[in-house]
Amino acid sequence: MRKGLRKVLAAVLAASLVMGLSGCTTYNNFKNAFFSDGQAASERTIKIGIYEPMTGQYKEQGKEEAAGIELAHELYPEVLGKKIELVYADNKSNIYDADTAIQELLTNSPSVVLGSYGETLTLVASDYIKGANTPAITISSTNPLITANNDYYFSATYSETKQGDALADFAYTSQKRNVAATVKIANDDTATATIKRFTNKMKKLAGSAGSLAGNFVVSADSQDYTETIEKIRSSGAKAVFLAMPPASAQSFMEQCVKNNLTHVLFLGTKSWNDKSLLKFVRKNEKLNVAFCAEQTQVNDSELYNTFLGAYKAKYGDSKEPSGGAAAAFDAYIMAVKAIEDAYNKMAASDVEELVKQAKSDAEGKAIRDAYNKTMEEGIPDGSHIREALSKITEFKGASGLINYNGNNEPSKSIAINHIQAGKDMPVYVVK
Repeated sequence: MRKGLRKVLAAVLAASLVMGLSGCTTYNNFKNAFFSDGQAASERTIKIGIYEPMTGQYKEQGKEEAAGIELAHELYPEVLGKKIELVYADNKSNIYDADTAIQELLTNSPSVVLGSYGETLTLVASDYIKGANTPAITISSTNPLITANNDYYFSATYSETKQGDALADFAYTSQKRNVAATVKIANDDTATATIKRFTNKMKKLAGSAGSLAGNFVVSADSQDYTETIEKIRSSGAKAVFLAMPPASAQSFMEQCVKNNLTHVLFLGTKSWNDKSLLKFVRKNEKLNVAFCAEQTQVNDSELYNTFLGAYKAKYGDSKEPSGGAAAAFDAYIMAVKAIEDAYNKMAASDVEELVKQAKSDAEGKAIRDAYNKTMEEGIPDGSHIREALSKITEFKGASGLINYNGNNEPSKSIAINHIQAGKDMPVYVVK
């Protein structure tokens, strides 16, 4: 009787523990620790982590990126004959919760992590991603530091500085503007790097240093740009790259209109996708303005049409997908492709030959262990997925053409939005 009672109490205690844990995020850890190890390889799921701000300041952008991932997951829910499970971590739009969120997410052993929206939130995750040997793809963050010092963090979009190349290409090739000037706010390092790319590209395209009319710097608290405007007028510039945030750029162009400097082409980065700025530009028929799109959506690609059709079917014909959703869609599909490519390469490899080629016994053991684990679980390890991601080329995604070519920052097509005399002109794509 006493023995039977102990069994009943033990069962009740275990059930209570599970029920208590199921309401919090640590339940996933509990479940994995106690129930996953005995799973047969065929029954295991392959996990993809979603590290996004689902609450807080950036929740709208985070949810839009998550929507793109979820849409791709609905269309492509399996890889290697296994179901793909999405595991979520809400970084709550702040660095303190982000630190906890990425650590919690990685305890679930995702094969790839997708996200986050927000440069700082992505940088918070960087060291943890690298330490766990888990490849990650940021959807929309453009800070080059994210990928520069971390082989495991990839980007689904172009870096901030590459916009300089695209804007110069548009100005010179499409608009025949062979002399340009630049304006930036003092002590803005990112603007400095982007301007350098812009000016170098202009010089290369024009074949002359004379294509640069001048680099002008204004203070962060400037209210009156008259002096700089007159210098630009005197310089003979036909295009002006305003490496400035939207509010400052709007104020600058307002004063240009007032001072009758409207014959030039004004250029800006993708930060100019701002409601207030765009409203101002479209109302001023004297202005000629071009800026990088948030993402390049290649309308004639098969994957774009698949994405757009699925998005409209789910959210309605009146709902337009954001560039972030398209890039998130692509990131998921690239992750799935890399998982499959990594496994197939491992399965086809001659492990004994690889062990022989190892530089040390320890390296040889690591190779053998990785191979055995992959074959047993049916899931490739992070280092091999990372390598497969880096080799993706000519990926015709919903957000543009993506090439990694052995790197983790893509060579990607960039779309240039162009508004002239208050009208939206055809989008120009720089490949």
